[in-house]
Amino acid sequence: MSNFDMTEILSNFTPLTLTEAIKLIKTDEPLVLKTKLGKNSLNMLDEACVFEVEEGSYNLAPVGFPNDPPSSVNISRKRKRYSVVPPQIFLRDRITASELTRIRTASQNPINMTSRDKTTAYDEMVGIKQTGLKRLIERRVEWFFAQALNGKIDYESEEGRNFKFEYNLPEAVKIAANETWDKTGNPIHQLRALGKQFKALNNQLAPDLIIMGGKAGDAFMNNEHVEGWMKSPGVQLFENKTELARGEAAPIGKLQGAELYEYSATYEDSKGKVVPYLEEGYVYLTNSSLWRLFYGAISDFDAGNPPLVAQDIFSKMKTSEDGKVLDIYAESHPLPVIVSNLGVIKAKVV
Repeated sequence: MSNFDMTEILSNFTPLTLTEAIKLIKTDEPLVLKTKLGKNSLNMLDEACVFEVEEGSYNLAPVGFPNDPPSSVNISRKRKRYSVVPPQIFLRDRITASELTRIRTASQNPINMTSRDKTTAYDEMVGIKQTGLKRLIERRVEWFFAQALNGKIDYESEEGRNFKFEYNLPEAVKIAANETWDKTGNPIHQLRALGKQFKALNNQLAPDLIIMGGKAGDAFMNNEHVEGWMKSPGVQLFENKTELARGEAAPIGKLQGAELYEYSATYEDSKGKVVPYLEEGYVYLTNSSLWRLFYGAISDFDAGNPPLVAQDIFSKMKTSEDGKVLDIYAESHPLPVIVSNLGVIKAKVV
């Protein structure tokens, strides 16, 4: 392949076209938290994300009579302003000449491949690499949401650098030991009670999402009260499964308008240990309208002038310094935010 051919092919893979391409890629990850809680996304024009969080509870307005003076009130619901630089996810994969040769059809000889054949090979390989990079980014965003449901993001890199953000959520509700779901507790009654508690805290806004950790989900599905509930008329079922495979985020049904999921997805940490995304013995109630997924702007001179990318993801490709490989990059700066510090109820049920 001549230098002219190489330059011509690479001209098709500008940062703009690569960024648009990776944004269109749909991965097959069962990312319930990102899908449900991250649907309201905002791209910042700066590296920092600026947002407000409502703190405190709602009070009723005092009532008087005609001609009474105005009542003095102490509004307990306040807004706290934050400015946070999100963590950076910056990944690189490499495309080698041998990889490009392997994906040609059997009838194609690398010596006499046409320019179109070569471009097709590049298109396919870039798609494979970008899909892998995007899958890794989306799984990390899912992890961020799982951390947020537990009250804070607390990440430490292998180099010891730390990113930490506290959401100041209420303490977990503890179901009495003799009423847990794996014993005599009635999950249906308890979830309804927790839903009422959520509404009381959030000005009658009801939860629309209920997520159960792995052990909580197993206890729920094996509970005799649930078995009767699922057989009752009018129950809205997504999926009726008495045993849920490990690693899945499986829909179960609807309870008073809230979608109910068993979430037993796991990941491997840097030491190879299998860790659940969510604490397994807990159930989480929230409303998706209270969540935002912010993306900080990305600084990169390859993006043009000004060198800031206000996108959820940015991708580019460059020839390595020694000219032996093509480096393909993907970058994203995500930060899940909940706009009310009372927007999650977490209860220990097992």
